[in-house]
Amino acid sequence: MSLWIYYPKNSWIFLLLWPLWVISYSTLAVAAAPEVLSEITVVYEKGQWHAILTGPQSVSYRAIKVGDPLRLVLDLPNTLNEMNPKPLTVDNEIINKIKTAEIIHEPQPLTRVQIGLNQNALYKITHRGNEIWVSLDIAEPATKVKPPQTEPTVKSKATKYYTKKEVVTPKSSTKETILPSTALGKSSLPAASKVLSIQQLKMDGELKYYIVANGSLADYVSFHLTNPPRLVVDLMGVKSTEIEGALSFKGPRVKKIRVGRYNTKVRLVFDLIPEKGLPYEIISGKDRLVVSFRPGPSFPPR
Repeated sequence: MSLWIYYPKNSWIFLLLWPLWVISYSTLAVAAAPEVLSEITVVYEKGQWHAILTGPQSVSYRAIKVGDPLRLVLDLPNTLNEMNPKPLTVDNEIINKIKTAEIIHEPQPLTRVQIGLNQNALYKITHRGNEIWVSLDIAEPATKVKPPQTEPTVKSKATKYYTKKEVVTPKSSTKETILPSTALGKSSLPAASKVLSIQQLKMDGELKYYIVANGSLADYVSFHLTNPPRLVVDLMGVKSTEIEGALSFKGPRVKKIRVGRYNTKVRLVFDLIPEKGLPYEIISGKDRLVVSFRPGPSFPPR
């Protein structure tokens, strides 16, 4: 190889040795057990959106950003794909969809991950244990978001509810009804003091938001309001949050999530797009709340 570099007239030596190097490299790669891509989650943390690829522990990767359509492509050599072939719809201000496919099977598997982008974004890739973190940030300064409007204050109820109940506002009433939401099941974790991240997932027409904290979020109060339609979730006893301001999304159901910090709670306000609201459900489990919205004509009846 050094002869080829310093003596171009003898480059035929390199051409002869190149296939031997490729064959030996492939043999060594095949000898190693393949990695497995088992899960992809999208998390908002510390002012950035992160796509987390779970499974690969010692795998290398190649990344390139391409256009038409705009997307970030990651190739994971020697990696099997166990992801659902159906694309993961995210649809926030940076990521729209994530697709995975095992494009080469033998002699060495190669899995390709395509992260669809709604706008040009800077990216950074880090390897953490068995996870690959793809961190994305808006390339240009985003439009400044207006400060959250003041919402009605609701005190936490001492009584805990352990049966699911959906709360609505009667159509004939002009006064908003505010009732405590329900907590399903108990958690052995201590009460949370900080919100760590908010994850959005869209599956089979249902839109889910995972509010993840550093402890249990069983003590919460929720209610919905109209004109404009919104769902308010108060996380009682939570005093800080990694998310400040608002998270913007591209419809069709949730426009943005506004995050406000108070002395005794953190408030999440889901600004909804349909004028009459949406059917929703809130479930508490371990270190998170799951807020789900389903397709429907309005807030559900009593």
